[in-house]
Amino acid sequence: MKCTVEVENFRPHRSNTLYGFVDILIPELHLRIHELTVHEKNGQRWIGMPARPQLAKNGGVRRDDQTGKVLYANILEITDRATRDAFSERTIAALLAGFPEAFNDEAAS
Repeated sequence: MKCTVEVENFRPHRSNTLYGFVDILIPELHLRIHELTVHEKNGQRWIGMPARPQLAKNGGVRRDDQTGKVLYANILEITDRATRDAFSERTIAALLAGFPEAFNDEAAS
């Protein structure tokens, strides 16, 4: 089943590979997904699924011991690589159709 991806909103936010957050609608599934992450590195672009910070036993946020970066737990996951890649490609195409400046560094500041 091929699905349509409609971008409803894009919020620029530049940090490392992150270019911002996108909300999408997949009409065939009657599914709306908020806060997908939009990334680019070395000419490769991809969409990250929503995630939440992992919590430590003391209620604080867990961090990677080596880098100190916050650790996240997946909320949604596409388990097949080909499907995940196709989803990213379709979502990025829809994003660029509606927000052609999405990957401009100046727009994502």
